[in-house]
Amino acid sequence: MQGNSSSDFDIQYDLSKRTKILLMGLLLILNIIIRIPSIPHEKGYDSFFIHSLANSISSFGYANWWVNWLSVFGLYPYSYASAVPFSLSGIAQLTGFTGLQMEKTILVFSIIMGVFSIFTAYVLAGVIYKDFLFKYITALFFSLSQGVMVFSTWEISARGPFVIFLPFFLFILIKKMKLRKTFLLLIISSAFLASVHHYFYFTFILLAAFITLKILSRYYLTLNKDYHLNCLYIAALAASITAPFFTRVLIDSGSRYQWVLTTLMINIRYIGPILIYFFAGLTYLVLKKDKKFEESYLLVILVILIPTMYSQRYGVFILLATVIILVSLGFRNSLISYERQSHKKVLSIFTIFILLSFSAFSGFYNHARTGDSQSYWYMPEVTYKAGEWSNTYIPEYAQGFAFGGDTWRSSSTSDAHPIVPTFGAQILAYKLMNESDIQVDEVSLSSLDYYFEGPYIIRPMTDVSGSVSWFTTLKDVEDERAKKIIQRFNATYIIEDIYSRKPIMNSIEAKKNNIFSNGRIRVWTI
Repeated sequence: MQGNSSSDFDIQYDLSKRTKILLMGLLLILNIIIRIPSIPHEKGYDSFFIHSLANSISSFGYANWWVNWLSVFGLYPYSYASAVPFSLSGIAQLTGFTGLQMEKTILVFSIIMGVFSIFTAYVLAGVIYKDFLFKYITALFFSLSQGVMVFSTWEISARGPFVIFLPFFLFILIKKMKLRKTFLLLIISSAFLASVHHYFYFTFILLAAFITLKILSRYYLTLNKDYHLNCLYIAALAASITAPFFTRVLIDSGSRYQWVLTTLMINIRYIGPILIYFFAGLTYLVLKKDKKFEESYLLVILVILIPTMYSQRYGVFILLATVIILVSLGFRNSLISYERQSHKKVLSIFTIFILLSFSAFSGFYNHARTGDSQSYWYMPEVTYKAGEWSNTYIPEYAQGFAFGGDTWRSSSTSDAHPIVPTFGAQILAYKLMNESDIQVDEVSLSSLDYYFEGPYIIRPMTDVSGSVSWFTTLKDVEDERAKKIIQRFNATYIIEDIYSRKPIMNSIEAKKNNIFSNGRIRVWTI
């Protein structure tokens, strides 16, 4: 390795083509190996819901939840963003992984997404700096961060593919191409991201920030040379990160201080201990003279997006790509600092330690859990066996109820034997209600629900999943109210998780027949 001067960095690592190919090959192998599962079955929560939707497409040949053009994007009641279920169904039909083998499809799809994250991060980093070392570090940190790995290791969630494809959207936005080509690619990528997850609303924010900054930089050519703008940026960043704390926006409950501590732990959990380099990268960019447009844009979107970190469920995934870029910049500059001082041995030991600790951190959380979650983070064998039995002995398209606990996993892995009303798109996917039965209300343009849930919502007291939940609270299965709900769904089976007991089970145990039990999941006829 030798240093060369560059407009991007003072030193660049000049590696041979063979070395670059070797490093990328090793990163590819590492990404595959670290995603080889150590658990017997798929994991997650959304994963089984999407699993069920994909099964319905394979069974019926189309998406039954498409009753409105907004249904494609999950913006109509009883619908869901469709890109991931269709991808899974397509892979399953091409490979023969149908029925109970859909979980193998999910495993394959997850690994493909994990590998693809290497290249989306790499190309995004490449439009910011041409330096191979920076691009490689970005690809390494992004693809192996828990924010990516959690949804690309035998678990499927629409959030995962969105987070992985977002760097590619930013690449199209920043890359210097002909305007017509950029415009066309942005339309295609935006439509695709809209069919993946509701996060796609943030692409409008990113696009608006890009256009605004372009206009400003055109009319104010010295925009990045003014020292006072650095002070203004620091003030804007401070205001942006503290505003939710003082206004309690995105702080749902409890102490604000406890909320912030939990938020920090969540961000460290999904980014890793390398998060400490974020501050180094941020400081470098803020204080740097003669910033490039791409650098200024990175700082602007950070100011805009950083309040989302207070959203403990979703925020870290929205911020992930931006934070990883700054982390990689800070880490890369630390390597250069040691290079300048000729501390080669210290540099080698330090780099190896950081990379090993980061990989170990991601590897641990990819194959284990801590605290209460360690007992239910993946589907246990008893649940899978219950699904396997149901798939064999319960007739196709028979209908029933699933009562909480792990029954929602069993229902998905049984290939809908029986079909059970759970929530959302599954109700239409398995024809548990007619399109004419959907009762909706329009949402006001001034409501946030309009932009995050869609122009329509389910009319209160008409939600199918609500009536099923209410059914579980009844005391007697022979009650007239219970009979009406059973008749409404033509239900003939009950699936019960004994770890999640419901009040109505006392009556079912006394009056109905138990046809399957494996110590956790029980199936009853009604």
